Amino acid sequence: MNNRSARSSFSLILYTFLAVSSGAVAALWFGAFTPLLIVNPEGADSLREFAPIELKISETQDQQGTIQEWPQLFGPLSNSTQPDSIAQQISWAGAQPDVIWRKEIGSGYSSPVIAGGQAIVLHRVDDEEIAAAYDLKTGNLNWEFRYPTQYICPNPPHSSGPYSTPLVDGNSVYIQSAEGVLRCLTLNDGKLVWEKNYSQDYDVPENVFAVGHTPTLDGDRLILNVGGKPDAGIIAIDKQNGDVLWTATDFGASYAKPVLATIHDKRFCFVLTAEEAVALNPENGEVYWNFPFKAIAEDFVNATTPVVFGDVVIFTAYQAGTIYLRIQPDGQFEELRRDKRTLVSQFNPLTCLDGKLYGWHFSDKSFRCVDLASGQLQWRWVSGLGRGTHLISGDSIFLIGESGKVAVVKRNPEELEILEVPTEPILKEPAFSAPAMSAGMILIRNEEELVCLKVVE
Repeated sequence: MNNRSARSSFSLILYTFLAVSSGAVAALWFGAFTPLLIVNPEGADSLREFAPIELKISETQDQQGTIQEWPQLFGPLSNSTQPDSIAQQISWAGAQPDVIWRKEIGSGYSSPVIAGGQAIVLHRVDDEEIAAAYDLKTGNLNWEFRYPTQYICPNPPHSSGPYSTPLVDGNSVYIQSAEGVLRCLTLNDGKLVWEKNYSQDYDVPENVFAVGHTPTLDGDRLILNVGGKPDAGIIAIDKQNGDVLWTATDFGASYAKPVLATIHDKRFCFVLTAEEAVALNPENGEVYWNFPFKAIAEDFVNATTPVVFGDVVIFTAYQAGTIYLRIQPDGQFEELRRDKRTLVSQFNPLTCLDGKLYGWHFSDKSFRCVDLASGQLQWRWVSGLGRGTHLISGDSIFLIGESGKVAVVKRNPEELEILEVPTEPILKEPAFSAPAMSAGMILIRNEEELVCLKVVE
């Protein structure tokens, strides 16, 4: 284990460029340079007074996917963590982790996933989108599935996709194009099983960026925030053939992933759509409640996936801030807290473990730990990584910043402990996609390369 925090210090780097951004990030990036409705704490010890939240232990996260691998966006538990049963301490011996292999790939903000011993990535080269599967250990190409695309992002220089992350269930791989065509492929050889164009079927209006919502697996169905009309903002489909099972709401599509939970013995699907926060019954699409939650500016998009801990649900969005809700036994909610200072995410995922909320704060690009019960900032790290994404394995938190640098901090809610300092860039910036971990290896990507790192000594 390397611990160089005592020997290293970091100064805040003032970024003077406007970069391209991941599905959501686009206009959000620009928001950092506009008059802000959400302000910074004055310092690490500057805390707001919050009403305390009584934390209740309950099983809330529906566990889907292959626990041993990373078959979907944010991992097998959809919360950017390795399950405790297979968690490994993340560390490396030298200045940076060993690169096992590198592969040249094309554009897109889609994140890699891992299933069946394969690294699966969706990317674009010229006028084709490509789903590619590489052997995780060797990087050898196992198969490719290609299809044409004509999508051009109306807001250059932002990526023309693809944005949506593959989802693997058994021998099925679900991929969605920048134009909104959902396809089911076979995991073992990449053959097409079926395809559906829900954007065309439901007259989905063009978004600020490419179609970027990622499906959520719920037993025999997939749930998607397609943003269709009429009354097809959220849909559920049969995963075997793509047939639509139910439709609900009239809200547009965001870039956040639907989240499943069971609270008070009642099943929920929480969705942050383009305009509103929604809770519905994943069995039939019945809407329990919804309320407006979005940026004031019309060209800013919702992007951060909701977080569930116990009976508390958290939504966060640029300008709207972060709202904490308690689910009541009747399925309705009580608003506990609104926060526009301590931890607000534009597009980066948040993770809540043991009553502590981890994630990137949008304005100062610091990675933070917040006590959920009190709302107090435990610590923050302005690292020079830039805003980024993370994954947690055991008591180590792997960070990958938009700078293409990686680092590791300890999952210690009491104080910041830097286990591995930021490396030299492993990827050319900007790198916005989320990492994936399995068997002591982590996949990271940008719009030029897919890289496999050895992260367990």
